[in-house]
Amino acid sequence: MNSVILYENYRAYIQDYYSEHHERFGFTWRRFAKAAGYSSPVFLKLVSEGKSNLSELGIERTAQAMGLVGNDLLYFRVLVHFNQEKKASVKKNYYNEMRAIASKSQVSLVGEDQYDYFSSWRNPVLRELADSLKGLSPSDYASLFVEKTTPEEVKKALKILLKTGLMTQPSPKEYEKTEAALSTGNLEVASLTIRDMHRQMGELAVKSLDDVDPQERDFSGLTFGVTEEAVERIKAEIADFRRRIMSIVLEDKGFDRVLRLNMQLFPLTKQAKKEREKQ
Repeated sequence: MNSVILYENYRAYIQDYYSEHHERFGFTWRRFAKAAGYSSPVFLKLVSEGKSNLSELGIERTAQAMGLVGNDLLYFRVLVHFNQEKKASVKKNYYNEMRAIASKSQVSLVGEDQYDYFSSWRNPVLRELADSLKGLSPSDYASLFVEKTTPEEVKKALKILLKTGLMTQPSPKEYEKTEAALSTGNLEVASLTIRDMHRQMGELAVKSLDDVDPQERDFSGLTFGVTEEAVERIKAEIADFRRRIMSIVLEDKGFDRVLRLNMQLFPLTKQAKKEREKQ
């Protein structure tokens, strides 16, 4: 059976462990549960289906029942916490622990490329800069950022862009943007890091209110009350607008600077109808 370090979801590993042992040895969920110290014969089946979670003690018992030791045991413990954690900042810490353990076993985790790329707002910005302005040094690129950026941060971003295949390097000071796109990979990791990227871009937008000349930015907003049906229509309009903006970008053949457009639609109140129903 494959090492648990190759898994991104501990529930899938438990299911695969059971399936393999069931096929080879007639293993049952009852026997599995008993080996892990559970009185319920179907508890681990419920865990594998996402209907129950493992406690701290349960993690140790289940790992022991599956014979996990060394890095596999360390990884399984962190993987369970990662999958069951709800808070994004804590999940990131668990994911970094998983990467460190996997690295010791010379394994790359599914989703690492997405995690690295979306970890910093500088990565997509530099991808646009380096593709359009050839022959610059990291110091030159750093000086073009509105937000303070060091040559070391530029070097790190370039390394990530090359590693993910989003850019190539035909010569020492020449970079070219590729048509490659990051694969979906680990959806749990991708959603975590994309959320982080949106947070960073939002913070930069707030700073630009004071740091950027009003003639070089455009801020506007609406506050309104609508039904849920209207919300869906508005979201569709935003998607169409985003596509029209991208068409303008693709048709533009020159380059002067890199910009960011944030489109934000979020609730300021709870749904009145649902609140009335509670009462």
